[in-house]
Amino acid sequence: MDDPRQRWADARRAARRARRRAAYRRGLRPVALAAWNISKAHNVGSLVRTAHAAAVREVILVGEREWNREAARTADLYTTVTHLPAETGAFLHHVRSRGHTLVAVELSPGAVNLFEADYPPDPCFLLGAELGGIPRDLLDEADLVVQIPQWGLVPCLNVAVAGSIVVYDHLAKLHRRGILDRPDGGLPPSPGERPDA
Repeated sequence: MDDPRQRWADARRAARRARRRAAYRRGLRPVALAAWNISKAHNVGSLVRTAHAAAVREVILVGEREWNREAARTADLYTTVTHLPAETGAFLHHVRSRGHTLVAVELSPGAVNLFEADYPPDPCFLLGAELGGIPRDLLDEADLVVQIPQWGLVPCLNVAVAGSIVVYDHLAKLHRRGILDRPDGGLPPSPGERPDA
């Protein structure tokens, strides 16, 4: 049975969802998160959820792997997720064509401590596989290599946690410099709307 009231309500909901999605897209930050050959599907879903919460422009999944959309909790509906083959050249071309600078997050000799890191503009944070990490040739190509200091006996953090830490560290440093828009969260104002309205 065709119910005109239900059609009207559905159309209103769809229009509201489209407006909110458009507002969210206007507020995306010039930041990307990339995951190299991640083997644990739930880690990728959690990373997509963090990317959405931080209004990251894009998540780049490198390698032929499935990921757990349930862990993203619908963030995958709003977040751009790009799949690339596990080829250094294709990955670097994609990152550079988007105007990003490559920041590798890796426990590596010569890496800068997260607390001291001065991130370049438009970073693409690259996280390595749970086993094997980031390939050496990509570490050599990175504009910056950052390591998250650890004091425990387990030698590394979960990749989704590491990605969350570096993204929010970057945002915190922008905030301390007074250049982070919407530091309290929320969507950007609509065109013509006052920011404090």
